[in-house]
Amino acid sequence: MNLSTEAKVGAVTIVGLLLLAYMIVHLGGFSFSDKGYPVTATFNQVSGLKEGNLVRYAGVEVGRVQAVSVAPEGVKVRLLISPGVKIPQGARFTIGTDGLLGEKFINILPPAANSGFLPPGAQVRGEDPQGLDQLIATADRVLLDIQALVKSLNDVLGDEKVKGAMKQTLLNARQITDHLNELSASLARMAQSSEGDIQDTVRNLRAMSGSLRDVAARVDKLVANVDNNGQTATDLRETLANLKATSARVEKMAASLEGVVTDPETSRNLKETLRNAREASEKANRILSKVDGVKAEAGIEMLYDTDNHKYRSSADVRIQTSPRDFAVIGVSDIGDSSKTNFQVGRGEGLAGRAGVIDGKAGIGVDAKLGQQLRLSVDAYDPNDVRVKLRTQYQIAPDTFVVGQVDGINKSADTSTSVGVRTTF
Repeated sequence: MNLSTEAKVGAVTIVGLLLLAYMIVHLGGFSFSDKGYPVTATFNQVSGLKEGNLVRYAGVEVGRVQAVSVAPEGVKVRLLISPGVKIPQGARFTIGTDGLLGEKFINILPPAANSGFLPPGAQVRGEDPQGLDQLIATADRVLLDIQALVKSLNDVLGDEKVKGAMKQTLLNARQITDHLNELSASLARMAQSSEGDIQDTVRNLRAMSGSLRDVAARVDKLVANVDNNGQTATDLRETLANLKATSARVEKMAASLEGVVTDPETSRNLKETLRNAREASEKANRILSKVDGVKAEAGIEMLYDTDNHKYRSSADVRIQTSPRDFAVIGVSDIGDSSKTNFQVGRGEGLAGRAGVIDGKAGIGVDAKLGQQLRLSVDAYDPNDVRVKLRTQYQIAPDTFVVGQVDGINKSADTSTSVGVRTTF
C-alpha cells in the first residue's frame, strides 16, 4: 500500500500532536480522574498559594493542591494525597517557598511520635507562614534597636573624658607589658646566675640531713644509756614501792606497841615514829602516782643559719609530769658553744616557761595555733636581754619544719635559721 506524500505528512503531524498532548498531560500533572484521598487544611492566610501547587511530606512530593477556598474560619486548602501515602496524626502543615521568590507549596512535617494516620477527608489546622511583611516589620524593630544602641555608644564614647580614659588605659597596658617583659628577662638572668647557688643549697641540705642522722644516733645512744632499756624506771618504781611497804610495816609495828608502852618518853617517840611513817607512806604514794603519769619525748633538730652560713644542731627532752606541768632539758649548738637549756613550765594550748635558756636565765611562751603550727617567744639574759622567735610546723607524725630568728630585738646581731626537727 502506497501512501501519498500528503498522507505521510498528516500521519507524522498526528503522531507529533499526540506526543505533545501526552507530554503536556504528564509534565503538567493533569489527570482525567482524581487518584488518592483528600485532606483539608485550614490556614489564616496562604500567602499566594494556588491550585496545582505541590504537597511535600518531609521534602518528598506526595500530592497536589486541589482547591483553595475562603471560609469564615480562614482559608481552606483541599489537598489530594497520592495513593499509598499515609500522613501521621499530629503532623504539622506549613506553607513553604522554593527559593526567595519561587513557587509556594504545602510542606508536611512528621510528628515526634506516631499515634496513627489521618483518614481520608480529615480536617487539620495549618500553621501560618512568616510573610515578607512580618519579616520587614521585625527587621524594622531590629534596626530601631540597633540605632538606639549606636546612639548610646556614641554618647558614651563621644565623651572627651571617656576618650582620654581609654587612651590612658591603652598606654598603661603598654607600660605593663613592657614591665612584664623586663621582669621576665630579670627572672631569666636571676635563674641563670643563681644556678650555682641552688646546687650549693642542695648539697648543703644533703650534708645537713647526714649531720642530723648522726646527731639522732648519738642522742638515741644517750637516751638508751640513761634509761638502760627501761631498767632505770623499773628500779625507781621498785625503790618507791619498797619504801611504801617499809613505811607501812613500821606503822603497823608502832601501832601494835602503842597500847603496851607506858613510859611517856617512849610513847612520844612511838607517836613520832607513827607520824613519820605515815608521812613517808603518803609521799611514796604521791611519787608513785607521779612516776606512773610521767611522759618523756626526745627531739633533735638541725638548723642552717642563713646569715652566718653555718649549721647548728640541738637536742632536748620534754618531760610531761601532768597534763599541764612539764620540764624541758636539752643542749643547743652541740659541738660549738653547747648551751644548756632547763626550763619548767605550765599550760597546754598556751604555756609559760621559766629557767635557763641558751645558758642564760629567761622566760618563754609557747602557743599552739591549730593542730600543726606552734609559735614560741623566748626572752633571756637579764644583763643583755635577747628575744628569740621560733615557729614549728608539723609535716609528718614525727617531723617538723623549723624557722627561728635570734636576737630579734638587736638588728646588728639578728640571725635567721631554718631546718628540720624530729621527735621520738
